[in-house]
Amino acid sequence: MALSVAQRRRLDARLEALDLPGPAEQVVAHLRSGAGAADLARLVGAVAVHTSELFRDDVQLSAFREHVLSPRVQRSKQPLRMWSAGCAAGEEVATLLMLLAQEGADPTSRVLGTDLSDLVLTRARELNFPAEALRRVPEALRPRYFEPRAGRQVLVEALRTQAEFRCHNLMETPYPEVEGGFDVIFCRNVLIYFTPDAFQRTVRSLTERLAPGGVLVLSAAEPLLQLPPELRLLPCEHAFFYVRVEGPVVPAPPARREPSLPPAALPDVAPARAAEPGPEPTAVASQPPLLEPAADAMAEADWLFSCVLDGASTGVSDEQSEWNLRRCLELDPDHVAARYLLGMLLEQSGRPDAAVVEYRRARDAVDSGRARPVPFFLNLPRLRVACARAVERLEGGSPG
Repeated sequence: MALSVAQRRRLDARLEALDLPGPAEQVVAHLRSGAGAADLARLVGAVAVHTSELFRDDVQLSAFREHVLSPRVQRSKQPLRMWSAGCAAGEEVATLLMLLAQEGADPTSRVLGTDLSDLVLTRARELNFPAEALRRVPEALRPRYFEPRAGRQVLVEALRTQAEFRCHNLMETPYPEVEGGFDVIFCRNVLIYFTPDAFQRTVRSLTERLAPGGVLVLSAAEPLLQLPPELRLLPCEHAFFYVRVEGPVVPAPPARREPSLPPAALPDVAPARAAEPGPEPTAVASQPPLLEPAADAMAEADWLFSCVLDGASTGVSDEQSEWNLRRCLELDPDHVAARYLLGMLLEQSGRPDAAVVEYRRARDAVDSGRARPVPFFLNLPRLRVACARAVERLEGGSPG
């Protein structure tokens, strides 16, 4: 990975502060181990580019507002407790505060922002942004929620008082807690830096901090191929969310495509408009659904891709998911979202060399212009970054 002079200085300072013993090979082995996860996160924090935007990924945010936030506010007038994990300079915290205000949520609702960088949090606490950070904020909202100050835009005081910031490393315990659990946890574009084991540990810890019926929001580049038993998938038209089940956890039945979220089980989440499921491929030897040749190849590929996403919450085996993804790619070789998920599955199953091949193919398809946006993965540049990060993580070199 190419680092700037400033990044190299911060990295050298952090390495000196950690005082890791032994030769370089021993240090690398330590950082790759579970015991070294926290130290690795600190090093990442030293060189990470802590930048974001307000209303980042507006497609996902629109789905969140329609299917999660609005029905929750309408059905309960209790204050909401939200957590932005990896909040950078506060852009996501400010975005969530504005969404709460737009929906008329209880004014005592709170949004916690955490990051592992004290320096970044110092800026975040001001909720003071350069004008370019507001480029995605709807014009009508800017005068309502921001005040100009010294050439910058400051979130209005009424919303600033609802924010809280803390330093926290997702690789370390204890995790932030609130009585009864968080109603919503955002952790977007953070887990793409993690190894599969660290990814799964973090998801489990975040899930434990959710209230019953609470919602976990990850980026499209961070799908869960195997859900913890406490989570159920909420697929929407262009986004997906994960909801903690209420009451005793019942293991999902294996290899069946049941509706992911029975309405009675999740009263605070609006049902998404979903297409009727097609027939189910059951094994590698079975034949996929018969569709018109060529013209419907992409539709069949998208359907197989949706089977993989649905299968995360219904107990579908990794072998079945891998078959679905490979069949999807036979039909549409430039279905980069499927290729990215195949890379994730291969990496998580201990096949890093094969995973790198798929990540590189997905990245190259985006670079060549052959890739097409598909439901849930509309942001191809973001997916390209995720592929590059994965290659870098597995090979330790330049992400390309």
